[in-house]
Amino acid sequence: MATAELHGQKLSPLEQGYAAFLKGMSIKQNPFDTENNTSPVSKRRWAEGWNKAQREAWRKV
Repeated sequence: MATAELHGQKLSPLEQGYAAFLKGMSIKQNPFDTENNTSPVSKRRWAEGWNKAQREAWRKV
């Protein structure tokens, strides 16, 4: 699975997707959704994080 860094801490694809929703990114902007992506798990986990953040946002309304 791919990871990214934020302030020296590694972020999982789930955390990256969660953060992407909070930044206002569309689910179609998944960085793992490319033709050359060899990690379908990362793509799915990113989308799961994005969806989790969306559900939590709806609960707060």
